[in-house]
This record gives sequence, structure tokens and C-alpha cells, in this order.
Amino acid sequence: MKILHHNMEAKGREYMRLFNIIELAKQYMFLGLIFVLLMGMISAAGYFVVYKKIMKGKKQIRLQNMLWAGTFLCYLVVLLCATVLDRSSVRSGSKIMPLFYSYREAWYSFSVAEWRNIVLNIVLFVPLGFLLPLGIRSLRRFWATYLAGMVVTVLIESAQCILGRGVAEADDILNNFLGTMIGYGCYVLLYEISLAARRKRFNLLKTATAQIPIAVVILAFVGIAIIYDRKELGNLEISFSSRIDMSDVEVTTNEIYNSKSGTAAVYKVPVYTEEETGKIAKDFFDSMEQVIDESRTDLYDETAIYYSTEQNSLWIDYAGGMMNYMDYAVTFGDDADGESCPETVAGADEATVRKALSAYEITVPEGAVFRELTGDSPGYEFVVSQQSEGGLFYDGSLYCTLYEGGKIGEISNHILSCKKYKEYPVLSENEAMEQIQNGDFRYFGQDGDEIKALDLGEVTMKYIVDSKNYYQPVYSFDACVNGENEYEIDIPALITNKAFEK
Repeated sequence: MKILHHNMEAKGREYMRLFNIIELAKQYMFLGLIFVLLMGMISAAGYFVVYKKIMKGKKQIRLQNMLWAGTFLCYLVVLLCATVLDRSSVRSGSKIMPLFYSYREAWYSFSVAEWRNIVLNIVLFVPLGFLLPLGIRSLRRFWATYLAGMVVTVLIESAQCILGRGVAEADDILNNFLGTMIGYGCYVLLYEISLAARRKRFNLLKTATAQIPIAVVILAFVGIAIIYDRKELGNLEISFSSRIDMSDVEVTTNEIYNSKSGTAAVYKVPVYTEEETGKIAKDFFDSMEQVIDESRTDLYDETAIYYSTEQNSLWIDYAGGMMNYMDYAVTFGDDADGESCPETVAGADEATVRKALSAYEITVPEGAVFRELTGDSPGYEFVVSQQSEGGLFYDGSLYCTLYEGGKIGEISNHILSCKKYKEYPVLSENEAMEQIQNGDFRYFGQDGDEIKALDLGEVTMKYIVDSKNYYQPVYSFDACVNGENEYEIDIPALITNKAFEK
């Protein structure tokens, strides 16, 4: 069986940190305040000029009603910005993600960012459930607020679908509705407390009943955390979230897949703390006699980004310590000093490239396959395919560019070094193929590009890091979709994963 390496790209760089989310909320709030100010000016003109002077009206506007209206309008602006205007345009067509799709996605990746998005979708509608009964007397019954919240979230989701903003998901309706119910529970709690403060009876049953939604949400998340914690290994992102309908799909192959089951090793990937990545970055820049610019350090959920005072960047993943380095002066030239970009070195041998990397405190395992790359990304590459050396297991690739004087402009070191954890039983190649026939795999084709015909080719085994930073074996099938699109279908190889597929 041919073995392929898994080229790990640094993930999570596109994920927003909580700081970014707060900053966006501030921007939305500013827009909301501007809108409220404009509406207030229009309303004031209408009230004092039209109603008071022209129509000779006598009715007074209560201050608390004005405050509620301003707050509610500001919230609506924030809500629309966050759910419609700030979403990127996508070609989703009429396809709506099924119920609990986002939860399955969050489960398999088990990343902070994925769970945070779910929680934020709930929290975003809590003010709606609180403000509606607070300002509108007819909505103080629970069913009225619930119904109004459902109408609002359905309208927003419909707008997303029609305008192509974001992805239409049934889970968004569920999460938004939960947020509305929790908000109503907050209103009931504060209302009953205010009554009790005025020496009126406190309705314990009504208050407790209104808190059922938040209790259910908390218990659900606690249950998910407990189940995940009790799992020995982590989850794989490539696990399917929804089954593909293969009833009308013609599946063909010229390959003969092995029906014999066996075992495969699982490895433990080292995980570095923020302090440890800082030490790695310091040692790396020290080798070039450069200093970290602490003011520009960025710490994300999965990646730490460091800059030197010379403006060079170093990205380090916490999982595995994989790094991406860029020397901007070497790669693009130093315009400030009027220096021209140095010439790249072509035709260098393996020893020369290894020596250049060693100056940056990088050692490539012996036995790595070396080659020179040409075309759009010229440079040099080392590939290590599941190689054991010195008690460590190496897998992955390293790419770099070499310039005159032994300088390196770019390094993408995605070679994992990890220790063996234990052996596990795995599916046979034929069993993995049967999962594909059943539709139990991920397919990222665009809407309107459904599978009509699937031709399976060679199967290989590669390794992928799971959510607990274990390196798990995965069957990878070469495939051709609809007779023209080359595709790669990944099936988790461990039999222990089957219990978590549905």
C-alpha cells in the first residue's frame, strides 16, 4: 500500500478571536447609535412640529418609552449587521444545511472557534427576548415573545438565503430561537425581582419555568463536554456530518480493495503553550541576530504569530509546532534602503539546502525525499512519509526558497515529529469503500454540483491530526466525480471511530 503524507496547513487563522468580535460589536453599536440619532431627530421633528404645533396634540411621550425605543432600534441595527450585512456572499442556491449540522461540525473539529460561533448565535438573540416583553405589553406572555422571536429569525435566515449572504442553516433558527427564550427568561426573572422589591409576591413557579431554556442549553453543553472528555482519542474533521444520498449515484472502480482488516499505530502530537511558542520564536530569531517585536505579537486560537524588529514574520501552530516563516527583505527587497531583491538560487543540491536550513536552527530528518520545485512556486521541498528515526515518527513536508549568500526567504515547515501512542484495529480497504457506497463521507462540492457518478481509484493511507492532537490513520481514495472532477475522499480508518459517525 502506498503511503501519503498529510500536508498540514495552519488552521484557525481565519477564525476571529474574541477581541475581534468585541471590536466588530463596537462598530455595529456605533452604527446603531448613529441610526438611533437620525431616527430620534426625525421623530422629534414629527412630534414637536407636526403633532404639537400643527395638529395641536396633547399626549406626552414618556421618557422610558423613548429609552426603550432607542435601545431596541440600536439592537436591531447591530442584529442586521451581524446576521446579514457582515456575511460574505456565497453561492448557496436553495440548499439549507440540515438541523444540528453545525453541532456535528463543531463536534468533529471540537475547536474553540466552532463552538464559539454556536454560542454567539444563541447570545445574539438574548436581547431580543428581553427587550420585546419589556417594551411591548402584548408580548409579555411567553408564547407571544417566542412567536415574535421565531418570526424575526426566520425572516433573517430567509434574507440570507435570498441575498446569498452567509449560509442558510436550520441550526441558526434553532440557536436564535433558544436565545430569544433565554432572553425572555431573563425578563421574567428581573420582573419578578422588581415585584418582590415592592413587597409583592414573588412567583417562583413562573420564574423557574422561564429558566428552563437556559438550563437545557447549559446541561447540553456540559453533557457534550463530559462525553468528549471521556473519549480516549479526539474527533476527526473529515468525518461526515450528513449522509449523502447515493441511491441514484453510479459507483464504479477498476481497483481490487483488500478485505483483510489489520492494525495501525496512533501517534501523539506534541502541543506547545503560548510561552513555549514564544521561546521557539525567540530562539529562531536569535539565530538571525534579530529581536521579537512584542508589540506585534498575535495569539490566536490555534496559531501564534511573531514579528521581528526587522519585520520578518513567524507563524507557529500550537499543535505540532509547525511553522511558516517569511523574510520580507530577502523575498521582496528593502525599499527603505533602496536595496534590490537578491537573486534566487536554482539547481542547489540537497546538502546546500540542508546547510542553509541549519543556520535557522532547522534540521530535516535523514531519509527525507528532496526535490527542486519549478513553476509558480519555485523552491525546494523535503517530504517525509511516516518515517521513524531516533524514537520519533516523522510525517509531512518542508518547503523553502533559497537566495544568494545562503539566505532563505520563506520556510513552511509542516513536518510533524511525534511519539507512538498505541496500536488500534482498523477497517479493511473494502469496508472503507462500502462506507463511500453508503454515502458516509464528506463531499465539498458546490450546490448544483451533486454527485451523479463516482469512479474510485487507488486507496492510500495517510495520517491526520484529531481534535485531541493524536495522529490518526485515514484511508484516502482517489476519485473522479461526474466523469471530470478529480477528488479525494477520506474515510477514518480506526474501527473505534465508527461509534461516533452518526
